[in-house]
Amino acid sequence: MLSIEFLKRTIKNVLMLKLNHMKNFILALTLLFSAVTFAQTEVSDADLNKFANAYKAVQMENQEVQQEMIDMIKKEGLEINRFQSIQQASVNPEQKVEATEVEMKSYKTAVSKIEKMQPQLQKEMSQIIQENGLTLDRYQEIGAALQSDQALQQKLQTMMMKEQTKG
Repeated sequence: MLSIEFLKRTIKNVLMLKLNHMKNFILALTLLFSAVTFAQTEVSDADLNKFANAYKAVQMENQEVQQEMIDMIKKEGLEINRFQSIQQASVNPEQKVEATEVEMKSYKTAVSKIEKMQPQLQKEMSQIIQENGLTLDRYQEIGAALQSDQALQQKLQTMMMKEQTKG
C-alpha cells in the first residue's frame, strides 16, 4: 500500500516539472505556502475556522486528484515507483535519466496529461477555498502565519479535533 506521504511527494515532483506558473497551485495543493514572510498576520477565530474547513475540503480533493494521477500514470504503462525514479532523474541535472525509449514516451505522455489538468485543478482548488469564505491570498496568508506561529497551529489543531469529534 502506498503511503500518503509517498503520494504527496510523487505528485509534488510531477507538478514541479518546469511549471513555474504553477507555484501557487502546488503550494495550495500541498499546503506549502510561499516563502514570503508576512508581518504578524492577525487571524480571527472565524478566519481560522474558514481555513480549517477549506483545508479539509482541499485535502479531500487532493486525495481524489492524486488517485486520478496515479491511475493516469499506470494507464501509460508505468508503475508509480518507476515514474518517480524517472521524474527525480529528469529534474536533477547531475543525474542521468536511465529509461528505455518506451518508458520515456510513457513518462512524457503522463506528464503532458498531468500538466493539461493543472488549470482546471487550480480553478477547482481556488473555488473550494472561496466556497469556504476565503480568497486564495487570505488562505495562503493564514497558512504562512500558521507556519511561524505555534500558538496558532495549536489553536487550529484544537479546532479541527473538536470538529472531528462532533461528526
